[in-house]
Amino acid sequence: MNIDPRRLRFSILTLAAIVLHIPEPLVGAEIPEPGFLMFGTISYSGVGLAPTNVEWQISSSSSSLAVNSTLVVVNGQTFYVATVPFESRLIGGVSIGSPTPNTLPLDAVPTTYARLPTVNGASSAIIYASSGVSNTFTFGPADRGRVERVDLSVSAPSTFAQWLAQYGLPVNSDPNSDPTHKGMTLLQQYLAGLNPNDPASTFKFLGIQPSRQGLQIQWSSADGEVYALEQATTLAGPFSLIQSNIVATPGTNTFVIPAAPTGSALFLRILIQ
Repeated sequence: MNIDPRRLRFSILTLAAIVLHIPEPLVGAEIPEPGFLMFGTISYSGVGLAPTNVEWQISSSSSSLAVNSTLVVVNGQTFYVATVPFESRLIGGVSIGSPTPNTLPLDAVPTTYARLPTVNGASSAIIYASSGVSNTFTFGPADRGRVERVDLSVSAPSTFAQWLAQYGLPVNSDPNSDPTHKGMTLLQQYLAGLNPNDPASTFKFLGIQPSRQGLQIQWSSADGEVYALEQATTLAGPFSLIQSNIVATPGTNTFVIPAAPTGSALFLRILIQ
């Protein structure tokens, strides 16, 4: 069989041109996905004002975000609608760009998220969820576009004096005192949502250990709280934000952060938002 060398050369050049013109992966081209929609009624008492703002704090062990809601009043009843945004960040296991701010990743394996609503800045209670699960939800590829009814109830938050009375302490107690010897002032315990009479009710780091994804951080947490995690290379700071809007999963929260470079110092602190 005779092969024309000019045809062979043309074929090789054509193949080379095809190879050289394979497009590069798109940077910042994450794929928006149908998200998770929540809606429901808002019941309120003792607050003094009708709901004007409903915000959801959503978090897993590696990501978090805040979601604002749209409010609608029908026949005197206030309803909210909130959409939790998701996006695909991997194709065939390969990253296709940097994460979009305030958006959650749609992972191949369903992920469980903690959720906490606030109404006019005050924590509110979930009184009904059509899924049957109130303070968490699980979302994966099969849940694209899922809709759930979640009804809320909000009342006026307890004052410092009411909190003292709840735990049998004098309502005129010095907020900077520590009568229960827990190493925190009464005001700090009030803000952290702790029980001053329970030695096990604390706000502290419980563990820091390596994991496959980085460093696994654990701390004690209280119902209804939202946390922010910060880091610094020296104890004096300055500290920079790692993640905010981390919803409490009482009594222990777990969050994974990227590991620090080998040989470098890392200081962490947790803030109550």
